[in-house]
Amino acid sequence: MTPQAKRAARAIGFVVGVVLVGAALIAIVRSAPTLDQLRAVIARPDGWLIAWAVAATVGNLVGASGMFYALVRPFGQITFFEMGKLIAASSVLNYLPMRPGLVGRVVHQEVVNRIPMRRSVLSIVEAAVICAFTVFWLALAVAMIRFTSTRVIGGVVAALPIFCGLAYAMPQEMRSRRFFEAIFWRWMDLLLWTVRYAVVFEMLGIDLNLESAAAAACIAGAANMIPFIGNGLGVREWAIGLAGPALATWTTDTGLAAELLNRCLDLIVVAPIGIGVMPGIAKRIRIAGLSTTPADMASKIGS
Repeated sequence: MTPQAKRAARAIGFVVGVVLVGAALIAIVRSAPTLDQLRAVIARPDGWLIAWAVAATVGNLVGASGMFYALVRPFGQITFFEMGKLIAASSVLNYLPMRPGLVGRVVHQEVVNRIPMRRSVLSIVEAAVICAFTVFWLALAVAMIRFTSTRVIGGVVAALPIFCGLAYAMPQEMRSRRFFEAIFWRWMDLLLWTVRYAVVFEMLGIDLNLESAAAAACIAGAANMIPFIGNGLGVREWAIGLAGPALATWTTDTGLAAELLNRCLDLIVVAPIGIGVMPGIAKRIRIAGLSTTPADMASKIGS
């Protein structure tokens, strides 16, 4: 696919995402019980649930940062905190149709952190593979727990990726170490998404069991990986909404409302962090003497 075709696909994907979000809002407004649930969340907020939701959302940012940090750390000069700022900023900008957050991160890593552009792009591909693998692994564990008599084995399967954290005891020169580290951080990210879904549904009066919350995390993770639609905009809402009746766990309208709360968490928690660090990121690029514009860089990486 040519760069022009990709840009067109992303523009179309953005429009589709906005339309899907609009349709989700209309469906929620037309559902009186769901509106009552949302009003109750606003009128009688549960401080503990809000604290858990905010902590899990911050944890998602840390998990995503850890995954990308593990993948690129051996190839340049970058700190975990710096990667966290880049991920926060790109998470906000990637809602826009041309994915400027991804381009900006690649630019910063090459100019400021001395990470070759090719390596940054390759890390994005590696991260996509790791995300797909971990979603499949968690879905397998959920299926074993929910639909078979091997609940204990399913629990063991769900716990196994945690041991990838033992990679930090491996020698620095081991090439596979960074992949184990990345899997560990991505798994932490998925587990925290599980917490988020348990919390937002609890806010709406739905008590999810562990496997149902994990199933929602798998669905959201798969939706986030759909190409040309930044952050699964619109797709994630409807994927969660329509999965409820299939899992016999929540109604479509309640699922839409739960995902709306998750979007609000992103906007309230992650967006201020991302917007706040953007001037500093831009300043560092200017100080480093950037001679290539982000548009030129975008054309180079085929965005």
